[in-house]
Amino acid sequence: MKEGKTAEKTYLVEVSPINKSSGQELLSYFSTTKITPGTMVKVPVRSSFHKAIALQCRDAKSAKSDIRRAGFILKKIRQSDIFESGISSESISTLEETGRYYAASMGALLSIFIPKLFLEEPDTFLKFPEKKQHLDNAPETVLFQMESDERFGQYRAQVRQSFARGSSVMFIVPTHLEVMFARDNLSKGIEEFVHVFALSGKKSELKKRWSVALSDPHPILFITTPTGLLFPREDFDTIIIERENSRSYRTLARPFIHFRKFIEIWAKKNNYRLIMGDSILSLETLWREKRRDFGESSLIRWRLPAASSVVIDAKRAQNENGRFEIITPELRALISKATSEIDQNSTGRIFLFGARKGLSPTTVCGDCGSVLSCQNCGAPVVLHENNDNSVYICHACGARRESATTCGYCGSWKLVPLGIGTEQIARAVKDLFPKQHVYILDKDHASTDKSAALIAKKFRESGGILVGTELAFFHIESVPYSSLVSVDALFSIPDFGINERIFYLTSRLREMTQKETLIQSRNIGKQVLAWASAGNIVDFVKNEIEEREALLYPPFSIFIKITVPKKDIAKEIPKLKVKFSKWQPDTLRDSLIIRLPRENWPDAELSRELALLPPQYSIKVDPESIL
Repeated sequence: MKEGKTAEKTYLVEVSPINKSSGQELLSYFSTTKITPGTMVKVPVRSSFHKAIALQCRDAKSAKSDIRRAGFILKKIRQSDIFESGISSESISTLEETGRYYAASMGALLSIFIPKLFLEEPDTFLKFPEKKQHLDNAPETVLFQMESDERFGQYRAQVRQSFARGSSVMFIVPTHLEVMFARDNLSKGIEEFVHVFALSGKKSELKKRWSVALSDPHPILFITTPTGLLFPREDFDTIIIERENSRSYRTLARPFIHFRKFIEIWAKKNNYRLIMGDSILSLETLWREKRRDFGESSLIRWRLPAASSVVIDAKRAQNENGRFEIITPELRALISKATSEIDQNSTGRIFLFGARKGLSPTTVCGDCGSVLSCQNCGAPVVLHENNDNSVYICHACGARRESATTCGYCGSWKLVPLGIGTEQIARAVKDLFPKQHVYILDKDHASTDKSAALIAKKFRESGGILVGTELAFFHIESVPYSSLVSVDALFSIPDFGINERIFYLTSRLREMTQKETLIQSRNIGKQVLAWASAGNIVDFVKNEIEEREALLYPPFSIFIKITVPKKDIAKEIPKLKVKFSKWQPDTLRDSLIIRLPRENWPDAELSRELALLPPQYSIKVDPESIL
């Protein structure tokens, strides 16, 4: 936003370029126009111009000493390169605090919240609010843990209460696939005041949606993914985070942050009422609820009603040769029952959930025990069927290698495939039920939203058997019958958060099932599955928190993971251990792991040291996994 007219007075302006790869936190320029912090500007960087956000503007006279110390001639921000758009001071403050927490630069964070589309037309997407609604209420965080139908009923009530106060509501979902589901479940009776936004669709349509929502004179319900968090409307008083426990709220590329953390800070700085909801909230959030960190009006259901659920010991399912059968007699009977029913004039349906894609999710060496990894990026490879042959595919970088390969560590040919993938499940089902439609819904068989929606439509209309991963949860709202075929491969992952993930996946499967769920496991003794099948949240949470406290795992501590390029492990890991020796780090393959008591983070000294690391190092603060 421009202020005043060009005058003889000169200002020193500090800006942050919107660039995740920017090595410098701040750059300094001079301007003959006073620039309000938060304003978008275009600045010269080396031989080209880049969009940036002004963070500070001072009278050049008072900043003489800083200018002298710079040691170079400051470049000018031209009048024509100052936009009538930007972000609020509260947003800047939130980004700064988020950056301190995740050891991330301001420029990198700005690149997440100001995507390319916004940069191309900042005056459309980043308008300064004409006025800011003053909220006298103290910021409050409320939790809703209950099944989906009841939870959305609570959301609808909250929206109407905000409308009655003359205020708008922002409703945040983790992925663009859930935007339309939320709209359909929240808009009854208020359709004309519900606006949706996600970075999917034509540019012209996105611009129109944004502008219409911004100019609506009535309070609105704005449903968006985290990409719409900086929507510059001034009358919000409530922010709702739906599916708070979803992994999709974590960024997959640097800077590595959790959007929930940003939203919590942002809500406090704006005095917004924050509501976080899910069928099962994250363990960290439930731990904080036990410490009474949240509002007293929270509604927590500790036992979830759902379809009848049975856990089957799959170890008993062996054929005459003693080999394990993927489909137990109990599951075969359930599939027969499901496919023989008539459901709304179509063949019956059953969904078979597999935790991983491919034939076998993991391959280990029978001699040394090493996991077969990608020769390109080091991630574990997955065995897939390719026509009549098998091939290993890396799901991280896409690299392929022939199945006739050896262990990369000891050179042994004794490679043992472990776990059950979706392709292996589908193959077993087709053998047993050759007359039934069998569909596979995972990223390998549905690489786009359109192709996934087409598979889901065929399954709904024609019936049959759907084999799928978590992707199916976004395209199938409900099914009469379901089965968790195997999560044994997940149980084998030695990670502090794996029990929570399995419990969440199993509970979500039960929640979408109308009649009956069957859970297969060769680890029948795993109490996690028993609790999940009964919807028993309270005992699972109590046990998990006790175990994590005894081992000083999150949420009682916080991990910081520093990963170096694979080619530099031998040289760089010892250097890092010395550099961070004060914090007693541990080594895990290509990474250095620092563990701190949660109350000791952020640590200013450690943050500075992390910020000095070269850009090829990956830094994850409070990661979902340390593997």
